[in-house]
Amino acid sequence: MSGRPSQHAPSTVQSACALALGWLAGRDLSAAEIQLRLRRRGCTDAISRRAIEHLRFTGAIDDERVALIRARVESALRGRGRERVLLRLRSIGIDAETAKRAVDAVFQEVDEEASLERALARRLKKPDALVRTPSEYRRLYDALVRQGFPPSDVRKVLDRRRVKSSEFWVEEDRSQD
Repeated sequence: MSGRPSQHAPSTVQSACALALGWLAGRDLSAAEIQLRLRRRGCTDAISRRAIEHLRFTGAIDDERVALIRARVESALRGRGRERVLLRLRSIGIDAETAKRAVDAVFQEVDEEASLERALARRLKKPDALVRTPSEYRRLYDALVRQGFPPSDVRKVLDRRRVKSSEFWVEEDRSQD
């Protein structure tokens, strides 16, 4: 889409607010997400900025609320770790300070080790399965770190689940000898 207003572009603050309220009726969105959607509809920056200010004033847009909701969804339903949740909040336009407060609040209620164990069990397909090869260890390690879990925690959980054998070693093991 071009940046030019279309014949359906909101031409007043009132029409931009009405459009945004329709989106907000479906789910909470951050101010940045609303701004992006208005821009895609051809709304001018001045109108979208004023509409967002009005919607913030009325409480229809609340980035704190959005950050808390999305952080809960990412951690509880999607099983993401702290870092991945933080990145997700930043990707939807939540400022760094608000995102950190939301993640800290949500993760006070989360047992991160249990969440990591569940994520590993899902990847292993069985709750009591063992990690059998160094390549499987590395693959699981990389996947769990990408999911936002701290590398040291991932290593501890994987070490508890790996086959105990002199033939099984991971690069980090050799450097510690």
